[in-house]
Amino acid sequence: MTLAGSALVGSALAGLYFGYKKKDPSVSISNCFLDKLAKPLYNLFIEYHSNALFLVDYIKEDHIICNTPYPKLYGIEILSHENIQKHIRAEKIKELIRDSKNSEEGFFYYVLLKQHKFQKQYIFSHNKIIIKSLANYFDVNLLSGIELVNVLYNCFLQNSFYIENKQLVQSLHIKKDSLESEPEFLSFKRLAKEAIANNYKSVDIFQAYKHLEIKESDILGLFNLNFQGCIWFFIDLSESHIKNHISRLLNYAKLVGDKKPFIELEQSYHNKEYDLALINAIAYLKEYDEEIIGQLGSSLKVSFLAKELMRSKHLQKNPIKFRDSEFDFLVKEDFLFNCIASIHKRDTQIADIYGIDKQGGFINYSFSSENDNPHIAIIAKPGSGKSVSKQKIMAQMIGLNFNNGECSNLGKNPFNVRIRSYDIGFSDKRFIDLIKSNPNNSVAHIESSFYGFSYNLVNLPNVENKELYEADLQFNLDLASIILESQNEKPLNINEVAHFKSIIKRVYENKEYQRYRIRDLKANTKEAYEKLIDLGYEDVAFLDSIKEGEFDYLKKPLLIDIVKFARKESANMQLKEEERKDIESLARKLDSIEKLNLFSNFDKIDIADVDVLSMDLNNFKESSLFTPIFLSIFQKTYLKDREFALKCKDENRAAPKLFYAIEEAKNYFRIPYFTTMFEKVALEARKYNVHLCFVVQNAEHIPLGILKNLDTRIFLLRPDKKLEVIQEAQEALKIPKNVEIGLLNTNKHELCVWYSSGVFNMKFEISQDEMKIFSTNPNEV
Repeated sequence: MTLAGSALVGSALAGLYFGYKKKDPSVSISNCFLDKLAKPLYNLFIEYHSNALFLVDYIKEDHIICNTPYPKLYGIEILSHENIQKHIRAEKIKELIRDSKNSEEGFFYYVLLKQHKFQKQYIFSHNKIIIKSLANYFDVNLLSGIELVNVLYNCFLQNSFYIENKQLVQSLHIKKDSLESEPEFLSFKRLAKEAIANNYKSVDIFQAYKHLEIKESDILGLFNLNFQGCIWFFIDLSESHIKNHISRLLNYAKLVGDKKPFIELEQSYHNKEYDLALINAIAYLKEYDEEIIGQLGSSLKVSFLAKELMRSKHLQKNPIKFRDSEFDFLVKEDFLFNCIASIHKRDTQIADIYGIDKQGGFINYSFSSENDNPHIAIIAKPGSGKSVSKQKIMAQMIGLNFNNGECSNLGKNPFNVRIRSYDIGFSDKRFIDLIKSNPNNSVAHIESSFYGFSYNLVNLPNVENKELYEADLQFNLDLASIILESQNEKPLNINEVAHFKSIIKRVYENKEYQRYRIRDLKANTKEAYEKLIDLGYEDVAFLDSIKEGEFDYLKKPLLIDIVKFARKESANMQLKEEERKDIESLARKLDSIEKLNLFSNFDKIDIADVDVLSMDLNNFKESSLFTPIFLSIFQKTYLKDREFALKCKDENRAAPKLFYAIEEAKNYFRIPYFTTMFEKVALEARKYNVHLCFVVQNAEHIPLGILKNLDTRIFLLRPDKKLEVIQEAQEALKIPKNVEIGLLNTNKHELCVWYSSGVFNMKFEISQDEMKIFSTNPNEV
């Protein structure tokens, strides 16, 4: 009978043995044939199981039970909020040694896994204290039992990965889909066997045999090397294991060589002159360049050699189950200083964008879920790729298919995205045209012209809603100050603002304004006039008699009505002289705005309720009124989006994300009061899932007060301008050291993203077809 057959018989008889004993505990088993036959076969089965491949016996909530001398196995993934290399501090290593040296389970495994874009680092241990201590250090949770099973399978290097919904997904995922599905531990056993068989043909093994006198490991450099593979470090801190190893060395030396160095080592360790660790490292590599082996070792502070001895055993058994102890070597504790490092930013489950890090590993990011607010600044010199990056961000957020313009994540549904692009210089034209080419997309484009612009400065659409009414009123008051500043006038002072508020409220409450007729629209609001005539209204009909709701904006006062009311109040002798002077000053300022003839008539801009709204502001760029015109258009859009967000809130469902892309934002901040006003907008907008994205050439183009409310700052650097940009950022933002390091390490066309939790580098993968759409080069067709 084969060993496998014996094991099966043993398993069956063992079951019979313990079942019989459970049924009648009082029976004298010693006289039973089961005692003579079942127990030896059961013991044979246990021995076979222990010597088999690495197997998972049970899957628990935060660990697995496996067929190893220490059956419980725990694990964590090494993650950070950044992808700047940060080694575990020496103090932490000393703490681990202190807490582990008296434990028989005082060892752990450091695992580095690279398979194309799937790049991970893990720590496994049978010692829960070690794992929990490191989990707290990296601020991560323990891997669940099922996560551990999948991680261990991936370490066989036979899985594959693909990107779906801005996540890197493993093709083969071990899980129990239904009640009748086989348990996960059986799936692991079958898949592990197949993976091992494939690895006989595709994997080479390299064994570390000594440590190198290198101060710190280069984990970033390691993952940059051209290989696919899994590298295991066994790190033993247990004092008893280290003493046993020294004893073995000493006994061997007594037989064949000079034992003096080992006697000195044993004495020094016994006297606690320093702490030691026992190291064993092995690399399983496939698809690698031969010349990288030396670099591989240098990056990890050890030397590797090709390993053929016990190759079958190494492949058949997980390094947790088997290591070649002949290659164990001792190191002083300082070898572990600057050895293990975090370099991978943790993924987010609801990502907005994704790309690759400096090592080509997958990385994703969310503007909203990884920050207190979702607002963004893109800071880059001309030619650095800021317009391309902005368009790529929008393309990924809406799920744009560049072949047919289809957008999988565009629309009003929860977690969908809607775009509002305020463009200057036609940089988005091809991008918008592609989206517009698909009939399923709801797209509108507003062209800039002074003829087509008119904004009623005193139109307040939400009179019934006190909160919204106050917010809209404040916006229009701020807009009035910005208009004045754009014309080199002083903004409204605090007394003028108070009187403006009071007058508007009284005018609205008492309807103390002129009753306008349809004929009054003919000169300045011709489109609305013609539409009403077509509906059958007479020229002389009053606007407040119009029944259709879409014309409610015509039932409001105009700025001239407020001016007249203010002038009348300024002549009211019952008021104090100071009050009359303030109201007179207010009337004069509002009259100067009214004479501009852009903010004194009924609205002409029709902001459609669409998913993509593109606004071309190029023709306004040179006007002194550029900023107030932008704000007027912005407010129109924002009000409509806010209304829908509030409707979603009332219906208890998530509102879509709204991405407002604002090109050449420095044009707006030239007016000081714009900063004051937009700080308020930025704080309010996040409540409605609005993502404001300002695009500028220099960090100082956005005032510090606004930048504080933009949690994501994205830098793109040209090599010849890198130090200049860093200097400017240092002056404008007083960037911390980690951001400075991130900027210095940023290559061309890489994003350096500084956000609430840290800094990371990311690069978009942009195809030639995508570049044809994104390019703003006039010489490229």
